[in-house]
Amino acid sequence: MKNCIPRAHNPRVPGRLLKICLLILWAGTANAESTPSERLLTLSSGADATLTLPATKSSARGMVIMIHGWSGQKDEVGDLFKRQAKALAERNIASLRMNIRGESEREATNYRLTSTFVSRVQDAQAGVDWAIEHYGLLPIGLLGFSYGGATAMELISQKPTQYQSLVLWSSILNPNELFIGQPAAPFRQALETGEGALQDWTTLLITRAHILGMIGFDPMRGLPQYRGALLSLRGSEDSVPQHDPDILRQAGGAQLEYRILQGADHIFNAFDPTKDYGDRIIKQTAAWFEQTLPAIQAADD
Repeated sequence: MKNCIPRAHNPRVPGRLLKICLLILWAGTANAESTPSERLLTLSSGADATLTLPATKSSARGMVIMIHGWSGQKDEVGDLFKRQAKALAERNIASLRMNIRGESEREATNYRLTSTFVSRVQDAQAGVDWAIEHYGLLPIGLLGFSYGGATAMELISQKPTQYQSLVLWSSILNPNELFIGQPAAPFRQALETGEGALQDWTTLLITRAHILGMIGFDPMRGLPQYRGALLSLRGSEDSVPQHDPDILRQAGGAQLEYRILQGADHIFNAFDPTKDYGDRIIKQTAAWFEQTLPAIQAADD
């Protein structure tokens, strides 16, 4: 682009060329100003995260913390969370999505799972703490996918009044629900020897600490004290039972809703280019947060 700018003292540059160059520069600047920005962070727990802001940071009217599913990573399957962050920014809603330590390292650790539910909640809480420290005036929403849904409900149970809106995708109710329907042998091997190989979407190496760290929790216990909005989205072909009515019965807010996407599976067919379930939940989620996060203006970071 700099080669397009004529030198001021060069009298041979035609005026029309100068106008064209200025128009190109203006268009590039305008486009940059209308594009959401992303920033990489390291949270207090040690988890790495991505902050996505609207094009004009001072226009942000809310902050959504995204929590990925079991053995996932912060952008989620089919980049669903990354795409969701962009859709939120286009509606002037900031977002922060973090990796969960002991799960998100994936190939780097040969898919060895060492997280516990407590450490999961710590990573998610670190994201909330960062948002409060840097954007404390913004109302906070939570988005949890599958195991991330149980994690989000645990955050709410610990501080029910801190959050204004919650969206759940294919949520489980309790960490130990991840055991249901799985072959027993790998879990028994992990308990007896410290590690077992589970054939799932890839070979997952589950550890004793990972299994024991899922037992003894009740993430929904604080939902009756939660007065914020709640939307639960799930596919009709989800392998996880349709817990959505149970979740809504527990919640104490007035704006509660669940929606079933006919034909969609647990991950909303994220890898099937012929399906549009991913686009649909992203649009519905963005619209929900826009409607349910109070409009409070933020100062620039």
